[in-house]
Amino acid sequence: MKYNVLIAFLPVLLLLAGSCNKTTEEEAIDYPERTHTDEQTTLVMTRHQLDHIQFATERAEEKSVSVPLSLPARIALNERETAHITARVSGRVEKVHRVAGDRVRKGDVLLELFSQEFLAMQSEFISAEERFKRVSENDPDHGTAKAIYESARKKLEIVGLTVVEIEGLADNHNPLTLLPVRAPFDGALLKGEVRLGEFVQLGTEFFTLANLSRLWVIADVFEHDLPLISEGLAGEVSVTPYPTELFRATLTTIYDMIDERSRTVKTRFEVENRAGKLKPEMFATVNVHARFGGKTLKVPSSAVMENRGSAYVFVALNDTTFEQRVIQTGFETKTYTEILQGLKPGEVVVTKGIFYLKSELAKSSFVEEE
Repeated sequence: MKYNVLIAFLPVLLLLAGSCNKTTEEEAIDYPERTHTDEQTTLVMTRHQLDHIQFATERAEEKSVSVPLSLPARIALNERETAHITARVSGRVEKVHRVAGDRVRKGDVLLELFSQEFLAMQSEFISAEERFKRVSENDPDHGTAKAIYESARKKLEIVGLTVVEIEGLADNHNPLTLLPVRAPFDGALLKGEVRLGEFVQLGTEFFTLANLSRLWVIADVFEHDLPLISEGLAGEVSVTPYPTELFRATLTTIYDMIDERSRTVKTRFEVENRAGKLKPEMFATVNVHARFGGKTLKVPSSAVMENRGSAYVFVALNDTTFEQRVIQTGFETKTYTEILQGLKPGEVVVTKGIFYLKSELAKSSFVEEE
């Protein structure tokens, strides 16, 4: 009887044992997580899709492009043609011929001084000239007499006498009563106060004289635009009083210091001003067309996208197939971007419709992960 009951329950016991073993084995299996490790980078579109979006492409080319820059600036004096006219001897102002604001020509007498020092210089010259004439070339004192004569003559040149005046003094030995102070070049007397009867010392400033026919334009260039400019670059200067008139200028100097606040570098342009319309300290704008990058590979900036710190473009492999490709960029402007790595000359990049391609690529990646 016991054996019969055992035999009857044996199949049930075997079934239960098998069930327990199966459950244990299933729990021991380590199923991998479903992940998508290979990011989708290639997208195939239909002609119908492309016909219904704003879509454009352009070929990557090695070329130099023009970059317009608008530089804030101010008109400044040409320091190479600006002079401080000062007293070269002490004396008293006896005559005033010009005042601040006057325009003068080179050689014009601005004022005249009475100076005992000047009279002594003339007497010294006359004595030295007479002695030099008396000494023959074979005389042992000839060299000394010549040196004294040339020194006395040089003093008169330094205080401002002309060659004609010095020769006249040598011929007739009649000293000039007053020392004329002349303009060294054409220009305008910008500032200065000279009073009749005023006593002046050596170095007293009479006027500031500036040649206004050729001025400087000091313009600010942002440091990131420095690779675009070089000396000799042509520009056009505009000022508010003459909005329709442009003044041609040339970049002559790029300064060496960067302003730590504005992050700009001073540059100096030279501009012709023969009509006198430009005035020192006027605010101005200098427009230049700089050359960007020489013969380097470039694409329109609209083709370049960024994602997580990396730049990429969509490359058209054919009419309907596009590849999202990571690139390394160089110098960038609003219109063009320099490509250092990731593209070859002649490859075609998408310039319009990029966001649509990006969206479709994301959809494709999502479907593939499903």
